[in-house]
Amino acid sequence: MATLYELTGSYLKLLEYAEDADPTLYHDTMDSITDAIEDKAVGYAKVDKELAKDEVALKEEAKRLSARATAIANNRKRLKRNLQDSMAAIGSKKIKTLGFTIYIQRNNPSVNILDEHEIPDYLYETKQVLDKKRISTMFKEGKDVPGAELTHSESLRYR
Repeated sequence: MATLYELTGSYLKLLEYAEDADPTLYHDTMDSITDAIEDKAVGYAKVDKELAKDEVALKEEAKRLSARATAIANNRKRLKRNLQDSMAAIGSKKIKTLGFTIYIQRNNPSVNILDEHEIPDYLYETKQVLDKKRISTMFKEGKDVPGAELTHSESLRYR
């Protein structure tokens, strides 16, 4: 069976020869190509539906694994915090064994914001983000927006 690409090429070539061909032969050939393209389209739709199911299942599995990884990370933090608290309570900064050297290290200083409103403006990062909804509304109101245009696209749907 021919590929969709080959069938499309045959269809387009047949359209080019439409005026020169015998009308009956032309219509029969056109119908056979159209039927073959429809069969391919149905096959594509079935494959796409199966892929969509796989996509959903994989996304759900990714969510499940992500939640599991988060739970494990929280357990690790809790274990480390408990051990650190216990070491601090007994005044031990270091435990050395054959398998591990466990110690409490002083970290680099970090900034703690006490009141965000007291911080001067020049210490804030500013990011410009385009408001596409507002631009779209302006176009729909008939206003011009330099550097932008309203476009229409097409997409394939199955029912």
